[in-house]
Amino acid sequence: MSNSKIPTGPPKPPPRSQRAMPPTAAMAGFGSSGSVALDLSPRTSKRRPPRIVLNAVEGWGKTTVAAHAENPVILQMRGESGYDTLLSAGLVPSVPVIDISGFEELVATVDALAAKPEDRRTLTIDAMGGAERLCHERVCLRDYNNDWGEKGFMGFRRGAETSVSDWIRLLAALDRANEAGLAILLLSHAKVVTFKNPEGPDFDRYAADVDTRTWSPTHRWADAVLFGKFVTIVESQKRGNAKAKGIGGTDRIVYTERRDAYDAKNRYAMDPELWIKPDEVGPADMWNVIAKAMTKNLEVADVT
Repeated sequence: MSNSKIPTGPPKPPPRSQRAMPPTAAMAGFGSSGSVALDLSPRTSKRRPPRIVLNAVEGWGKTTVAAHAENPVILQMRGESGYDTLLSAGLVPSVPVIDISGFEELVATVDALAAKPEDRRTLTIDAMGGAERLCHERVCLRDYNNDWGEKGFMGFRRGAETSVSDWIRLLAALDRANEAGLAILLLSHAKVVTFKNPEGPDFDRYAADVDTRTWSPTHRWADAVLFGKFVTIVESQKRGNAKAKGIGGTDRIVYTERRDAYDAKNRYAMDPELWIKPDEVGPADMWNVIAKAMTKNLEVADVT
């Protein structure tokens, strides 16, 4: 016969006087009276580079901006080829470019740059939608047995929700690179979505081409969310009820404050609109327009 005792249920709790009590305030590092010593001296400013999201329409020049930033390194997501096309046409300078094909590779590369940035001053991800796709692929393989269907990643959009914690890992890695002295620039393709307006009729607006679950923490994380588009020139139609005709324009504009038509924000007291006119500002100077606007009123970041 075995000598092992047969469990008869969970043990009875000890008398209250013998139970382990929560740590006291003194044990938790506070004073014996439960008070805490407060440092109420004013906080001094800490200069660090900016964390920027540049969301812009196709052909606006996002990659050109990145290539002309100060001492850049570009992490080019799988499927992106904008920089290579521009380089082959002689439209951008030759800069370090690292091709990324997986999400863990992306996070590891950012951490490697954080540990040893050398002479690099600007880290660009081209583009954010491609990085999100790599993140979703990683999560789908790990958590949903690589099932993209309704029974897997796409069911009830749970895959995008699950991916948020992984995406935040990337933002944390970018913060480490930022603390190491790198400005962060996330490029994003713009798309048009219908906004569900709780106060009236729905309307179309520009948005970053990522899931809203990805966009929400990214928007909060960024120091500046900039929206770029071409200046629209409209030719009015006088006959009947025909709509006005857009005839285009070559002037570019950067919006730095949110409007109903797009997301934007900044923590640098930037002007609401930055104009980039081709007869005044060449492609090589587009980054400088943005950088100078950030330091015009507040010395918050060393971006020039």
